[in-house]
Amino acid sequence: MEFLLIIRTRPEDAERWQQAQRFIETASSMGHSVIQCFFQSEGVMSAVLPEAKKGWVRLAEETGAELLLCSQAAENFGITANLPFAIGGLGALIEAGVRADRVISFV
Repeated sequence: MEFLLIIRTRPEDAERWQQAQRFIETASSMGHSVIQCFFQSEGVMSAVLPEAKKGWVRLAEETGAELLLCSQAAENFGITANLPFAIGGLGALIEAGVRADRVISFV
């Protein structure tokens, strides 16, 4: 099964973004794949938070998941993308949603 994750978790809510990372680890260990993690709204801040970023980078390397920062949110928060993160818009999110079997949101 292929998953798309939408992550809107605020940076101070570490339990929620850690839950998203554990979901990816568990799904991967069960033979599933995460095709994209789309960080939206305050989720872009959670993506680049130093203590979270290390985990996202490791997961992207291990699973091949695409890590996209919402272009509008990244602009609002003044964030630039460094590999393996990229900037993407809603079109990329919709495209991944069409390919995915399931869409899971972490708020």
